[in-house]
Amino acid sequence: MEWSIQDIARLTGTTSRTLRHYGQVGLLEPSRVGANGYRYYDQECLVRLQRILLLRELGLGLPAIAQVLAGQRDTATALRTHLELLEQERARIGRQIESVKTTLRKTEGGEQLMAAEVFDGFDHTRYEEEVTERWGREAYEKGDRWWRSLSDADKKAFQQRHLDIAADFGRACLAGKSADSLEVQAITQRLR
Repeated sequence: MEWSIQDIARLTGTTSRTLRHYGQVGLLEPSRVGANGYRYYDQECLVRLQRILLLRELGLGLPAIAQVLAGQRDTATALRTHLELLEQERARIGRQIESVKTTLRKTEGGEQLMAAEVFDGFDHTRYEEEVTERWGREAYEKGDRWWRSLSDADKKAFQQRHLDIAADFGRACLAGKSADSLEVQAITQRLR
């Protein structure tokens, strides 16, 4: 069985342009190209595309995905690896959900927030690609070294400081303070 590029685009929620790009960079070749120039994809292509989309959702760029796909020839093993990564991601998202619930409950109840509770499930390394693209590899490595050099107590204090700043911004907003007010500017200076 085969599916047209339009069928695949519709089923995956992507565009035919993206699928053609994946073909141009060697990630996803169609199983055949019809006489009319249309691209068609078979089951093997669908499984490969699923792997590509899963890796994209895990934050990998196209060059990294190409390396992963080139290194994993056994589809079943690759899918088991993807499943494991997705289960880890689900657990991380579950921790984030619980973290937000705890923050909401404590905020509404006037309880003191703990930084470890607020930031459970967050991982700065998932933004490595974005930081590297925006500010360069050196900026990411410098920030990563700094973060890893902190003790657990220092990390918690840093997170709590930023949580307090966010709470102060929220209170100023609720009080109707403008961005150029002295109070908001003082909070901004703390953030800076």
